[in-house]
Amino acid sequence: MRSLEVKDDIHWVGALDPDLRIFDIIMYTPNGTTYNSYVVKGSEKVAIFETVKVQFFDQYIARLKSLNVDINNIDYIVVDHTEPDHAGSVAKLLELSPNAKIVGSAPAIKFMRKIANTDFKAIVVNDKDTISLGNKTLTFISAPFLHWPDSIYTYIKEDKVLITCDSFGSHFCFEGVFDDLIPAEDHDRYMESLRYYYDCIMGPFKPFVLKAIEKIKDLDIDTICTGHGPVLRTTAWDIVNLYKEWSTPASPREDGKKKVTISYVSAYGYTEQLAHKIAEGITSTGAYEIKIYNVIHHDMKDIVADISDSDGILFGSPTIVSELLEPIRDVLSKLNPVIHGGKVAAAFGSYGWSGEAVPRIETRLEELKMNIYGPGLKINFKPSEEDLQKAFEFGVGFGETVLQKKKSEYIPNNKPTLEKIEDPTGELKLWKCVICGEIFESELPPEICPVCGAGSDQFVEVERENAASVEENNDKYIIIGNGAAGFYAAKAIRENNKKGEITIVSKEEVRSYFRPQLSDLITKDIPENKFYIAPEKWYEENSIRQLLGVTVTDIISDDKVIKLDNGESLNYDKLILANGSYNFIPPTAVISPNGDKLDELNSFNYSKINGVYTIKDVNDTYEVKNALKDSKNAIVIGGGLLGLEAAYEISMKGTNVTVVEFLPRLLPRQLDEDGSKLFKDIIDKSEVNVILGECCKEVIVENNTVTAIKLASGKILNCDLLLFSVGVRPHCNLAKLAGVNINRGILVNDNMETNVPSVYACGDVAELNGIVYGTWPAAIEMGKVAGTNAVSSCKSFNKFVSSVMFNALGAHVFSAGSVDFADDSLEEVANNVPKDQYSKLFFKDDKLVAGILIGGLGKATKILSGIGKGISKSDALSSGLIS
Repeated sequence: MRSLEVKDDIHWVGALDPDLRIFDIIMYTPNGTTYNSYVVKGSEKVAIFETVKVQFFDQYIARLKSLNVDINNIDYIVVDHTEPDHAGSVAKLLELSPNAKIVGSAPAIKFMRKIANTDFKAIVVNDKDTISLGNKTLTFISAPFLHWPDSIYTYIKEDKVLITCDSFGSHFCFEGVFDDLIPAEDHDRYMESLRYYYDCIMGPFKPFVLKAIEKIKDLDIDTICTGHGPVLRTTAWDIVNLYKEWSTPASPREDGKKKVTISYVSAYGYTEQLAHKIAEGITSTGAYEIKIYNVIHHDMKDIVADISDSDGILFGSPTIVSELLEPIRDVLSKLNPVIHGGKVAAAFGSYGWSGEAVPRIETRLEELKMNIYGPGLKINFKPSEEDLQKAFEFGVGFGETVLQKKKSEYIPNNKPTLEKIEDPTGELKLWKCVICGEIFESELPPEICPVCGAGSDQFVEVERENAASVEENNDKYIIIGNGAAGFYAAKAIRENNKKGEITIVSKEEVRSYFRPQLSDLITKDIPENKFYIAPEKWYEENSIRQLLGVTVTDIISDDKVIKLDNGESLNYDKLILANGSYNFIPPTAVISPNGDKLDELNSFNYSKINGVYTIKDVNDTYEVKNALKDSKNAIVIGGGLLGLEAAYEISMKGTNVTVVEFLPRLLPRQLDEDGSKLFKDIIDKSEVNVILGECCKEVIVENNTVTAIKLASGKILNCDLLLFSVGVRPHCNLAKLAGVNINRGILVNDNMETNVPSVYACGDVAELNGIVYGTWPAAIEMGKVAGTNAVSSCKSFNKFVSSVMFNALGAHVFSAGSVDFADDSLEEVANNVPKDQYSKLFFKDDKLVAGILIGGLGKATKILSGIGKGISKSDALSSGLIS
């Protein structure tokens, strides 16, 4: 295509891109676009305005040459705006004409040096500066933030031409280039493109559009040379006036009402309840127009338009996987401080065991320079009547702030300084997550537990233990197993002995990881830094040797030697058995479809039947994940915590799931009768079907693949995936070889010592006072005790309070303490809570020994602390645990 004359010695030399469909990632361009560049030839000098996208450079140069422009001696290259679609070829043009001077605003010249990455001569122009080309004068007009801070206009008085780059343009490509040559049948498409272009590029900068129009209103202009779309030689002022109309704020409302926009998303309806109750509170303070948007059901453009016109804005999101939800993040990303800064804004949302959504919203509001009303409203799970009243009052406070009846001085994320929270010794504090038992060292509790995702309100401060004064030696320590117990045993040894040799032996092929996250792996990928307890370099820095993918075949305790399946033998001075447990599968008949017995399934041979699984390690999880790609119907045998968590994750993949539980109620060790009934009622509303009081009597197999199970009642349930989760059994075989006493698990005392000198046991494999704990928090504590005592006997496993938390299937459960709920000597105290919630404390001999929460879990940390201290009923009442 040839160059086109705009005026005498002013030519269009741009490029057409009719096939472009997405511009700058965020704009759709069904009509393609143009990259407009202009040559202005004066009687003495030549100026080029903008360039083209770099891929069109060759045809661009050809057009310049057709005008007899000496491309080796260009005088000026004017950059009204430096975005690469306009200035992308400047560096290549400078290679041909190295003496050309780049002309632009101060920001434009600064940007160009980083875009061109080469030295060049530059002229910085300010408002009303001029450059003479001889018989043509370039007058520069400062017009920042249209839509970058570098933008300027150039006015050529002699020709009545205004060159505006992005202003007044459109993504509309056609060969005629000029507005009067747009075919009549395409005029509507052009106008749609013009408005869409304005909304996306200029709409956020309306005040700056009006300032620019004010500067040009008295100029004699008959042609506007845009950066994209048609050159305006017949409709120049029509388009300018449209821009003015679109950018002018609506007149103040005659009714005097303020406008508030509330945008939210809601998973279970909890955050939605808060949104409407907050709106009621706002309305009670005065006259308002309130727009409430569930973001996923409305057009983003409409939401942002209402936000832009509002005096106050609120954003609501629940917290899921420690994050605010993407639809609200998307809305916030469409706002900018230039246009939306200064508005009264606030955040709210419901949460489960952590509540990061609200502070994340507030962080973005702070970036947007909003006047933040706060702190934001965070409600634990389903709002109670008391919570809804809080939401109403939150709305009242927000409304009064919008009406300027009160002033918000809230500063989000304004945490105390280190000096304010250090203990008297100047050391950082230790914070223990009550959910998983992990301990972190910091000045404040972590916002999110890296292990389980619990929020900061689920941490309690624990006392720092003084390291025992020991004489460091070169003892050899071997730890069998690299779960929580094994890892923390190794860590404790190294903290108490800097010289000893530490070796971890594990049949798993990967380093220690957070086992509570295994079920999560079914539905999502977990980054390494979130999945593994410590990075690989931690083992190197602490001189801890790992032997992974290796099995211990024998322990000769008299000689202090272990033998491995790779033929290697290792000597030890101290041995710690942390080899965990295996998933128990009760002996179950395998039959053919016609009832013939084929085999018997158990804990050690189940994998030979296709479609039968357990989840104990990473490989198990990936096997289940792969199987779910084709699974239609899954059955989980066992309605304990792990079985229900797995059922939930499986259901999230779209597979039909049935849980079969042998006992007549769910979680009898964690919940009393009433709590268990409510828990079951909640789960019954989920996608998972639960059958109680039944067991899997037979597994039906065809072509060595599971097709169904037969229950004790005779009922047959079809399935293509069968997952057993009926409990664990300690790995005791190695202990037998070493002559260690065992019962259900390896018998240990409070110091984790076995009956064999220099041999310790901890974690799932250990039994203490008749209890095999089998939980992650207990394994952590036992590992620390075993590791410490392997160096010097100074630590005991006591005052441990067992606790669990379950957040899935619409249920939110916390249980702490180990009691027999059928014990008649227990005194029960039930709290007054809303429907579908449950709160009960259990006292024995006037000491708090257990607690249950369903629904609202806000008091979990207080209950756990109270059990540990053995507080009385009166103390529980005075501390707010009983209401």
